[in-house]
Amino acid sequence: MLYRFAVIPLVITLAASLAACGSSDSLPPASTSNTPPPAAAAFKVGVATSDAALPPAPQLPTPGQVCSRLEASNNLVRQPSGALGPEADNGTTSAILNPDQARIQAALDACGAAVDAQVGAAISAADAAAAASQTAAAAPNVNVSGASAQQLAAPQYHAQQFAVRLVVSSTGAGNAFITGPLTLPSGVTLWIDTGVTVYATRDVMAYAPNAAGPYCANTAVSSAKAGSSSNCLPLIGGSYLVNSAIVGSGSIDGRAASEIVSSNPLYPLMRVDLSCTNTYAAYAKGQQAGNNTPCDNGGTFVDTSASSRHMTWWDLAWLGNMIENGTTGVGSQSNFRMMVFNYAKNLTLFGITLNNSANFHVVPSGVDGLTVWNVKVQTPSLSASANPAGNGNPNYLGMLPTVDTAKNTDAFDPGSSSKPVVQALAIGSTKTSAAGKIAFDGYLKNAVFAYNYISTGDDDISPKGSNNPSPSGSGLFGIDGNRNVATDRQYGFVIAHNHIYAGHGISIGSETNAGVTNIQVYDNSFDGSEQALRIKSDWARGGIVTNINYNDICIRNSGQALLFTPYYSTKALPNPTSPLYPDFYNISLSNVHIIGSTTAVLEGFQANTGGIAHAALPLGMTLTNVLADSPSNVAVTTSDANLTLNNVNLPIFPSTANRVVLTGTASQLLSTANAVDCSSAYVDFPGIGDSSPTGQTWAGSQ
Repeated sequence: MLYRFAVIPLVITLAASLAACGSSDSLPPASTSNTPPPAAAAFKVGVATSDAALPPAPQLPTPGQVCSRLEASNNLVRQPSGALGPEADNGTTSAILNPDQARIQAALDACGAAVDAQVGAAISAADAAAAASQTAAAAPNVNVSGASAQQLAAPQYHAQQFAVRLVVSSTGAGNAFITGPLTLPSGVTLWIDTGVTVYATRDVMAYAPNAAGPYCANTAVSSAKAGSSSNCLPLIGGSYLVNSAIVGSGSIDGRAASEIVSSNPLYPLMRVDLSCTNTYAAYAKGQQAGNNTPCDNGGTFVDTSASSRHMTWWDLAWLGNMIENGTTGVGSQSNFRMMVFNYAKNLTLFGITLNNSANFHVVPSGVDGLTVWNVKVQTPSLSASANPAGNGNPNYLGMLPTVDTAKNTDAFDPGSSSKPVVQALAIGSTKTSAAGKIAFDGYLKNAVFAYNYISTGDDDISPKGSNNPSPSGSGLFGIDGNRNVATDRQYGFVIAHNHIYAGHGISIGSETNAGVTNIQVYDNSFDGSEQALRIKSDWARGGIVTNINYNDICIRNSGQALLFTPYYSTKALPNPTSPLYPDFYNISLSNVHIIGSTTAVLEGFQANTGGIAHAALPLGMTLTNVLADSPSNVAVTTSDANLTLNNVNLPIFPSTANRVVLTGTASQLLSTANAVDCSSAYVDFPGIGDSSPTGQTWAGSQ
């Protein structure tokens, strides 16, 4: 049905009102004029440099706080494109393919042991005292959190030296490291210095944790089981941490568009012609399968004489997501993630640049005190098109790297963990603290994403309420921004002052089954994003999402400026008779300025009386001062929604057929003069000379 805006009657002017009441003799004296004060200037998005609602900004370590300093080899030099030169790691041995993992990990382990010797016992004692008081004051099945992240941030819980610093060569042009998976110890900061790039090794053997499986770098380990990132070690991982960080103005490049190679010639790899080099069955026996043997890694047949190159990580992602998943519904890929952290108190990412992850960039779960500040994520960057093999890096279908071909490269996917744990701190890749165990309650708390620049091929920031570590039936949310808020901040979960470019925006879900509540999203800009503000779920995941507040938002040239839907996918129900119903309510949008043609979807969950009967779960949302420069170029889809409108010019109308109830009305005649100010919201992506492979220059100043 075609809708047109209703015309709102003009407001009678003050002068006309006075004239109707009598002559000018009845006007009050000039000294008591009734002229209203001028309207306050609209909030200007994108210019804030400080925020009293946030905790203090992170700081780099001082030189005196460095445990060890590692220089880049002069054999490894970052090229102007951001990639390594073609001679850097052409070879078949781990010494060439993965030259720096052992020495970086040794430095981290030594620093972790020194930190633990200095402050491990103090941390354990403080945690034990806090846990004892919590247990004594609550029921036996209480989820004990122990000492808070804020308490453990005090100086007495930091060692005098705690940082491993990666620096450029002092004797030549070396400015890069190549490494396989690293384990970040508790209390240790990995400092990637200015001008340094840490590259992920292309050697699949570094990421394959088990010789007998599960296996990494495939799209299907069997006909019935899809690939999974859990089959691979992350490039940087860590669990059971206190006061750990990754900082610096250097960068980390996952090299996901580069050809995967192996230091073990028997490890099965797929080629771009879909043949494979071996089978897992033969590999497990130390054998080579014969030609024309069916592959068991997602390929077709073994071909030992094929000349086609091996696939890249993004080849696998495209094949699993776009091809296999489209035909079987179970396709995925076994690609390593850039960073995975589980259970931490005070985990900080500050200043670094992240490029070209093979899968999600950063996955922090069960963290109290998560700070992501002034981090830049650009995937794909220009380096993705500069393959060390020199072939220009088209994927196996001939497409050059773009945000569309970099599948599943979410920037940040924070969430809660599945259960609380009591565990010794990790002080290195193979050691844990002997000082005593500490408690981690599994919740994501006191999270801040501030002053970041994000452009990627999937979700930009995606809080996921997939796990609830509380005792069953507690009624608590997996993510609750009001839980145990530290006193150095106003809110417990904040996404503020960020510039977001390509990607799916700030996207809550799709895992919402454990619930998400009390998140503050303000002063963010979206420039060319596929989606901007999004909450997504479905009845295979379900859950409550409530008290989400968006304020002072600028959106330009977005495919979908607003997308709130409980119909994210048609994924099969885990239990066909027990759907997990998505329920979004108390969602607030205030001071949102939309520029350019776009769409918006505002949907709740429709009632059903046939099949699996259930009641309606309408979207509950308030929109205040939500204005588009060209409201006629915004297409809005609404269904099963209870919406309150105040100063909104989007085409939103009541509908009996679609079960849409409005309080207030929208009008395209509303002026945008008082809309939130976006004049400084859109800036070039800051970098060190990188450009987007799609042609837009992102070489803004630092």
